[in-house]
Amino acid sequence: MRYAIGIDDFKQLRTSLDSKGNRSFYCDKSLFIRDVIDDGSAVLLLPRPRRFGKSLNLSMLKYFMGSDEPLFEGLAIEQYPEILAGWRGKFPVVMLGFKGLKADTFGDLQASLKGLIASCFRDYEYLTESDQLSDLSKKSILPYFSRDFPTIDLGPSLMHLTKLLEKHHGQKVWVLIDEYDTPLQHAYLNGFFPEAVALFKQVLGAVLKSNTSLYKAVITGITRSFKESLSPDLNNIRVYDITQNAYANYFGFTEEEVGAVCPAEHLQELKSWYNGYHFGKSRLTIYNPWSILNFLSNHFDLRPYWINTSSNDLIQDCLTADKLPDAHKLIQRDSIDIPIEPHTVMSDLRENAYSFWNLLFISGYLTLDAEGKMMIPNREVAYFFEKTVTAWFGGKQKERFLNEFLEDLIWGNALELQSKLQQLILETLSFHDVTERKQESFYHGFLLGMTLGLRGRYTVKSNRESGYGRYDLGLYPLNPLKDPGILIEVKMGLDAAAGLEQVEEKAYYQDLQTAGCSKIQTYSIAFDGKRVSSLYACKGH
Repeated sequence: MRYAIGIDDFKQLRTSLDSKGNRSFYCDKSLFIRDVIDDGSAVLLLPRPRRFGKSLNLSMLKYFMGSDEPLFEGLAIEQYPEILAGWRGKFPVVMLGFKGLKADTFGDLQASLKGLIASCFRDYEYLTESDQLSDLSKKSILPYFSRDFPTIDLGPSLMHLTKLLEKHHGQKVWVLIDEYDTPLQHAYLNGFFPEAVALFKQVLGAVLKSNTSLYKAVITGITRSFKESLSPDLNNIRVYDITQNAYANYFGFTEEEVGAVCPAEHLQELKSWYNGYHFGKSRLTIYNPWSILNFLSNHFDLRPYWINTSSNDLIQDCLTADKLPDAHKLIQRDSIDIPIEPHTVMSDLRENAYSFWNLLFISGYLTLDAEGKMMIPNREVAYFFEKTVTAWFGGKQKERFLNEFLEDLIWGNALELQSKLQQLILETLSFHDVTERKQESFYHGFLLGMTLGLRGRYTVKSNRESGYGRYDLGLYPLNPLKDPGILIEVKMGLDAAAGLEQVEEKAYYQDLQTAGCSKIQTYSIAFDGKRVSSLYACKGH
């Protein structure tokens, strides 16, 4: 079968043929059109993970509403002749994709948006010769053909276009916005998020709110911050995120759809790598479509395909040390009990751990287990988590730095370990959002995250009872004859000696000895702001 990877234009996908005249594979999602038509809401927001078919579905809507080309033969929508007769090719459609609006400054974003809108206007150049428009209306279009049109005209630009289209066609307009939140994510990372929000409030608010020329709008993205950040007062919008049953089967592949194209002998291994998503309250099982298509087209080669398809800078930027204990649980394939808050906005991501984990949930990096707790869905995403955390801790030297640090930890190279830890703190950490009261848990999570690089060699336990108390971190070697057991005690201030005394007084090493460790390395690591000191002791041989 011919798999077209990365084509998100519906017409191109449906008309592209191989040398034998065969079409590319298309997973029929055409009943999406029926459900959107039947939806009573004027504006639909459909947040879904990237590469789950958002752009292709919007493109399908565009061609169905705005064209009578023969693109739907043999698809499920043909079962509804009344829809074909009453809707197909009957509407003007305005579609914009914001995927390319990745600006580093607000000025660049503004210029890029003007360029995108100018390109959109040029698609309707026929309006300049319309008999239904006045000379003044036709003249008003001309400045928008250049990306240098006045900035003051940016806010009402799309609304103005819909007004002209309605006058020309005698029909209200469909507006389709794809990947609306891509520019907002980049604005957040580059420090001009409030300005970007204000800009898109003007442009999208004007075309979507109280616009009598609008028939219906469908908006896609990863997050649902459109509702909370851009148009909180837009009362005609309906959000259908991955916690809703509606539209759940139209993004990603269902088990039935995967079973129809994948040989039975490969289904189980495919499931462990790319399955695990449960959309809606009915917990419909969904597969990652991008990874499935790549897996099939690469002769059933199991490897990460989806996680490298776009930048993960937003996640890496908002992953702070206080979130690392939960990251550690997830990588260990445990679940974390986080309230589902799909309405959270980007401005909360650094400060609010709940917002951060909900972003990962909505974005497809996490799913829900049977008890409603968050967990990593499959091996592909588990690989991403491990790589992201180890890269974060590697600082400027990435994985090599972390590997060397962990070797120093294992073999008792105390001076080198303290030097590397001090270097990493100076290069990586910022404390503007960590209060003095929370610094101990901050550093505890920091060190816990670093030990993730020892998976497969050590079992890492945190806050476990041993002897007469609870140690901070205990590293249990899988081969105690080869590797030593390791205890780490975290202290605030620079009195590292108190940590070693506490380990001895409360016999924290007892559990490691019971586990068969004849040699135990003990570290007391003390933090004071960005300064670090440590003391080391070794028990056994």
